[in-house]
Amino acid sequence: MAAPDPTSARADSEPVGPGSGAAALERSPARLKLKRFAEALGQQPHLMSVRDGVIGALPLILVGSIFLLCAQPPTAALQAKVAPYAPTLLIPYRMLGGVLALYVCFGCAYSLAKRYALDPLTSALTAVATYLVALTPLPLADKAAGVGLPFARLGAGGMFGALALAILAVEVTRFFDRRRWTIQLPGGAPDVIIKSFAALIPCCVSIVIAWAVVHVVHFDVIGAAASLARPLVHAGNTLPAALAVVAIDSGMWLIGVHGYAVLAAFKPVWLQMLVENMNAAAAGLHPPNVGVQEMFMWFVWQGGSGSTLAVALWLLRAKSASLRSVGKLAALPAIFNINEPLLFGLPMVLNGALAIPFLLAPLCTATTAWCAFHFDWVARPRLEVIWTIPSPVGAYLTTGGDWRAVVLELFNLALTFAIYAPFLRRYDRKILAQEQAAPAPEKATVPEIAT
Repeated sequence: MAAPDPTSARADSEPVGPGSGAAALERSPARLKLKRFAEALGQQPHLMSVRDGVIGALPLILVGSIFLLCAQPPTAALQAKVAPYAPTLLIPYRMLGGVLALYVCFGCAYSLAKRYALDPLTSALTAVATYLVALTPLPLADKAAGVGLPFARLGAGGMFGALALAILAVEVTRFFDRRRWTIQLPGGAPDVIIKSFAALIPCCVSIVIAWAVVHVVHFDVIGAAASLARPLVHAGNTLPAALAVVAIDSGMWLIGVHGYAVLAAFKPVWLQMLVENMNAAAAGLHPPNVGVQEMFMWFVWQGGSGSTLAVALWLLRAKSASLRSVGKLAALPAIFNINEPLLFGLPMVLNGALAIPFLLAPLCTATTAWCAFHFDWVARPRLEVIWTIPSPVGAYLTTGGDWRAVVLELFNLALTFAIYAPFLRRYDRKILAQEQAAPAPEKATVPEIAT
């Protein structure tokens, strides 16, 4: 549904905010259909388990990023000092980001098993075992040492295969559990023993399937999954993809639907792109990916969805008392990228008067950020950073300490100010007029006491 033109005479004559037109939008069939779609997507067990597995691995990526930043500090002087210790500092990074698929596989299977009311621990361990069996061991340079597992398959390159095998293992377990085709021990046995025997047959079937498909039929499940995901990673690096992500996020929020319910499906792609950038940086190579999630977090969604940090700061000088109070409430959270007080307190949600800048501002900042990284004017994001730190700090750290990232972040902040300012001034004047037209509260009078 198109937002009303804030410069039209009709916008002047209608109340602004969640009343009237917003109420009609609230009841519109299109919005209800989109809301139902987003809710269905948010409840789809496989997508949500993939999301949980990816998000569960993020603390490990964050810790690995810290070691990578220590091994490759932002200045040449520090790099010279830590160079003798760099191989040792990179060991935790390689054992965290380097075996990312293993952690994601466990987390995804654990989450899906919980959603199916299965035993999550045995299901997750079965999924990891299935994934490891599907790997193809490689002979080591020292033949006496035997064979080893390829890190390329344990890291970002094997993540999509690990997710597919995690879902397969849990679905096999669910298939046998629903039909009671499991080993049932008599009562009195410890619960952990009962669960272990109940998981024996599904575990065996999952592992045999992976072994037969990969090592007997010679179909590379992990390689096939990586090949299918590669076009998604390639598309994610394009400007149209970046603009589509921003448009989906802002569009969902404007009609009152959490944008994350839809964008959660992009999580595995974003994580693979980030880890590929981290691996390239650790090897001293140029990071290949532009459209990682960190680009949106620190250079597009400053203050939260809709690039609302500029809004919160602008409201601190609003003329109307109500908007100024919202600014005082929302400014501090917005600095730390929390913008729910603005989205629902201003409000931004279902507010046609601010719909245009809410869509336009992040589209513009996404364009400037993508161009800056694509043409290598600024170092590409390569490190995971806690999302609640202020944007300039996050921008500096995620690029490995590039001062130009701070300049880009401040430029985008000024750009969002310029886009939002005329709409906020007009909105402020309207709210101020409503406040002045409202009747003053009557003063309470004390009745006289007759003497």
